[in-house]
Amino acid sequence: MFQQTTNTLIQLTFLFGIMLILSACNRPNRVLSDSKMTSVLVDMHKTEATLSEKGLYYGPYSKKAPYFNNVFKRNGITQAQFDSSLVWYTKNPHKFENVYDEVIKQLTDLQIDVDKNKFHPIDYANIGKERLDIWNKPTHHKFSKDSVRTKLDFEIKSDNLLYGDIYELKLRLKIPTEDSCKKQGIELRINYFNGKTDHTFKFVKNDGIMRRFTFRMPAYQKLKIKSVSGQLLASSGYQGVFHATLDSIRLIREFNRLQQDSLKRLVQESDTTHYLGAPNYDYLMTAQPSGHSFKKSRILKPL
Repeated sequence: MFQQTTNTLIQLTFLFGIMLILSACNRPNRVLSDSKMTSVLVDMHKTEATLSEKGLYYGPYSKKAPYFNNVFKRNGITQAQFDSSLVWYTKNPHKFENVYDEVIKQLTDLQIDVDKNKFHPIDYANIGKERLDIWNKPTHHKFSKDSVRTKLDFEIKSDNLLYGDIYELKLRLKIPTEDSCKKQGIELRINYFNGKTDHTFKFVKNDGIMRRFTFRMPAYQKLKIKSVSGQLLASSGYQGVFHATLDSIRLIREFNRLQQDSLKRLVQESDTTHYLGAPNYDYLMTAQPSGHSFKKSRILKPL
């Protein structure tokens, strides 16, 4: 009798243990399945990468919300479903670990496909395109209330600046609300020897948010280029209180090295004036150059 009672207790204990295990692993209906959670998380990481590229990753959530809402809509779920699922997976780390192993695998496979140009096949018409960072000035500036400024100018000169180039100014800027400058902005200019100028300008805010700015401007006029210049930060007036931080400043020259001589011929034929200090391309009419060096430049990866 005692032995039978003992066996019964052992069986009941075993069954109770099995029920506990099953109840711990049993997910509520509102929780997304492993495959669905994986799909949503992959989309979320891809969206975060897009926001980072657009310079919105560190911005206010109101700017990012439409991107994440699109992820939920594309996967046929609501944010509430995602949030409750995330809570459940957090409480079940062994499940979450399996899900994230698959997320990492899919993102790794995607990166391999990108590196193999699966989504952007090689454009043989663009072979020879290069990008040079021609910025030769400090890449970081910080202004406090003791600083004196109404503008921060720059000018880059080089004999290699040429029609057909694309100039890309990139920087990060944060202006706290305490800054007293008015109508602040960033400007990029292409200056030609004949006095003409192409430019682009954008106003900036003193809201204390670190933002990433990118300006792209092509040199589309068949004229000899004197310099690329601009204002990293300028204002129309101030009241003596300065607060601003600029960093990661770069000025990229995007060009096709295989087309340099032909482009110089086009410029020489279009702009025949011999300006003081301007590059002379007359030699191209009679001889082929052996090559040119780009001083004070850093070669970046090809496009």
